[in-house]
Amino acid sequence: MIQLTEIKNLLLVRPSHPHRPLHLSAASGLVKVGPWLYVVADDELHIGKFSLSNNTGELYECFPGDLPLDIEERKAAKPDAEVLTLLPDPSNSRHSSLLVLGSGSKKNRRDAALIGLDGNGDISGEAKIIDLSLFYEFLKNEIGKLNIEGAAIFQERIFLFQRGNKKNKLNATINIGMNDFYRLLHEPQKFYEPHIQITPYDLGYVDEVPFCFTDATALPTGDIIFTASAENTSDSYLDGMCMGSKIGVINLQGNLILLEPVDKIVKLEGITVNNIDKAVEILLVSDADDVSRPAQLYSALLNF
Repeated sequence: MIQLTEIKNLLLVRPSHPHRPLHLSAASGLVKVGPWLYVVADDELHIGKFSLSNNTGELYECFPGDLPLDIEERKAAKPDAEVLTLLPDPSNSRHSSLLVLGSGSKKNRRDAALIGLDGNGDISGEAKIIDLSLFYEFLKNEIGKLNIEGAAIFQERIFLFQRGNKKNKLNATINIGMNDFYRLLHEPQKFYEPHIQITPYDLGYVDEVPFCFTDATALPTGDIIFTASAENTSDSYLDGMCMGSKIGVINLQGNLILLEPVDKIVKLEGITVNNIDKAVEILLVSDADDVSRPAQLYSALLNF
């Protein structure tokens, strides 16, 4: 069993709206760049910027507009930002961007956002919004009901992580070449079918509820560390009770080489690497599924 060490709640200097709480509650993706921790939340239009040394973080607009304050109306209208990963610039190795992807579980959840970073890993400009409807429709035709929850990039490949549920049991990685993926981002309306490889995974069950992918990140070796949670729901739209979470590792050959439960009943939704020494130190964020409760930042050590 993997031990989680609680670091702090994801508190904010100021909320996204005067009637929203002073914290992120639905953290869904995490990336560490230099001293900064970037967090997306699936019920916000903003990205959070935190550090390990400060108690509070700031919000930056990711998607334009405003969301309703009513919980159900907000759920229907949100872009459902579930994926956050660091995207290299193919023309300049010193530059990169934060890539945010919607889950694709509804038609209004098919946008991407690209947020440029400077040489210190700080946000350097406004987000660029990209409509990936054609790409998501292609994925839907290939695998059925979509719920893209994570992404990991290693060398010339990007792996998207499809999350299943009790009814739709396909829990899989979608392997796409980076050249194809860059073309999808730069020419989204000139769609052509990318070559993809779909690999299903069985991550086990608890009380007949399957563990399903929630996020992922790649190590320099090519191994991919991922989080998975067992959420008692049969729908990619509806939330359910969290039955627990696991952390796992997929190697370069696509084999599952580690899969261990964590010692707390939390829904882990974001993962990034903090340090690699004798063990791999990872940072994780949780989704409280309750707007009144802040998401939490954890650390853990992996030996494999």
